[in-house]
Amino acid sequence: MKSERIIGIVGGMGPEAGIDLARLITEQTLAECDQEHIPQVLFSLTGQINDRTEYLLKKSGPNPADTIANILMSMESVGAEIAGLACNTAHAPDIFNMVEHHLAENNSNIKLLNMVKEVAAFLKKEFPKVSKAGILGTNGTFITRQYNKLHEFNVETIYLPESKQNELHQAIYDPRHGIKANASKIPEQARLTITRSLETLTEMGADAVFLACKELSFAHPSAHFKQIPVLNSSLILARALINAHSPEKLKPLNS
Repeated sequence: MKSERIIGIVGGMGPEAGIDLARLITEQTLAECDQEHIPQVLFSLTGQINDRTEYLLKKSGPNPADTIANILMSMESVGAEIAGLACNTAHAPDIFNMVEHHLAENNSNIKLLNMVKEVAAFLKKEFPKVSKAGILGTNGTFITRQYNKLHEFNVETIYLPESKQNELHQAIYDPRHGIKANASKIPEQARLTITRSLETLTEMGADAVFLACKELSFAHPSAHFKQIPVLNSSLILARALINAHSPEKLKPLNS
């Protein structure tokens, strides 16, 4: 049997985010039949990966990088050559850099894309006039400021005031009213918090907003808010994975 190049997805951070990244890869691929789609492998080992935000804020428990790297190498053993992490917070330098270190130590050849770098490249190419990008994500993303990578492209990053950021974090993580616990039916309370967060960033001058946490796109699926673009970082990663695997299979943007 002919071996196939496979895209690997590290899911489980949370589970819906990994499933949605796989769906986006399929959605953004040019294919006329099942056999023309890009093969994928998704590992959603939810209980094995320590919470990224808890680790970044409190250094609570082991660095999630250890397990993430082991998962990537397991996927490589079944044929994955290109991979992505279905979690923005896992791209914080304290985690992502250690993942890369573990892979290098173990002589892994898997090509791991960096979502933050892909977002920056996408913004430069598709929205070159954007000068101020609002960032919505977890408190881990807020504290680490990983999206300041955009500064290299002369794009200022705008974050919520701390009190409003904490409200947004609760809208993501609250066990009763948060998106992670209710991804299939978003609570109105969480939806309103995200709308208020978008309003705050636009009032602060953002001319684009990145949903830098996959679950936020479940509550705000629209690509715009009051005429400004709202960009889904997972969609950008999905397109980057397709382009790295088979650029001829990448659908035109917004097709």
